[in-house]
Amino acid sequence: MTTSTALDLADALAQFRAGLSALTDAGLERRAAEVAALPGWYAGELRRMVDDERESRRTASRPVMSARSRALRVAAVVAVAGAPAAVLAGRAAADYAGEVPQVLLLSPVAAVGLVAGVVAGGRLARWVDDRRHPHAIDVDEADLDPYGRQLLEQVRARRRARGEVC
Repeated sequence: MTTSTALDLADALAQFRAGLSALTDAGLERRAAEVAALPGWYAGELRRMVDDERESRRTASRPVMSARSRALRVAAVVAVAGAPAAVLAGRAAADYAGEVPQVLLLSPVAAVGLVAGVVAGGRLARWVDDRRHPHAIDVDEADLDPYGRQLLEQVRARRRARGEVC
């Protein structure tokens, strides 16, 4: 390989790497599929660059959100969404407050209704959270892609290091 050919290849690799950061995730996956079919050393370098870009996106763009944080967000959304309904119900009750005895407004039935509303709101929040973040499903190890196998090996290695049985 001559010096000019090596410089041309290095320039082409640099341009390819620069173009990867501008791609969307779907575009990156298409590029990975295109490069996967190519043979040779150059294609191996291209695959390595695509893999590096995938890994950098995976680690950089996925903030870790705890279940508590998610639950607080859902509760805040439910509270904000329920505020207009509470205001309207309060205004309607204020219009008829003179006609209804005070004892009926603060009766045990109203308390049970409030408790039922809170329980229903909690279940609704849990239902929305489950739909937004579905539970994990079992997958055969043979069906995993190379990244899934790599992640599985990392998890197994961490468990072995802690003394757990894999």
